[in-house]
Amino acid sequence: MFSNELANKILRLPKYIEGGITTIDMSAEKSRFTLSNSEEPHYEFLLEITSNRKITFKISFHNQENNSKEGLIRVDYKGGHKNPETVTEFVPEIVKPYIGYFFLNEPHIHLFVEGFRDLAWAIPLSAYNFPVLEINNAEDFSKAIIAFAKEINIVSSFQIQNSIL
Repeated sequence: MFSNELANKILRLPKYIEGGITTIDMSAEKSRFTLSNSEEPHYEFLLEITSNRKITFKISFHNQENNSKEGLIRVDYKGGHKNPETVTEFVPEIVKPYIGYFFLNEPHIHLFVEGFRDLAWAIPLSAYNFPVLEINNAEDFSKAIIAFAKEINIVSSFQIQNSIL
């Protein structure tokens, strides 16, 4: 089980996209990329970018371990989510105002919280100061991916190929 401190350490680690320069194809419904850090070889990470009618757009980052994955952070631009009703000593102050909060098609960011199920807690993107608050066009998709890459410290170069509408 991860601790909040370990999750934060992992988010700060510089990460490289395996396979060199990558093109993210926005016409794909789901894209997956393996990330790693050569100084921490026992960690392997997964970046997923999902876009479809039901959720509009979702970007998630997981730690991979054997055949399981532990969610560390995810941005959702649509969809529903309800935060837990209970608080423990591990719940950070930033999420406490959102105890039991229900997100319905409101852009939000899920955060790892020790002792809770995978990415059970979320806060509005505006409360997190995420720079892209909504997705209205292809440029917003690109900006959101770039902002998320900065948030999880991807240092590899990548390109974004927008879909033809």
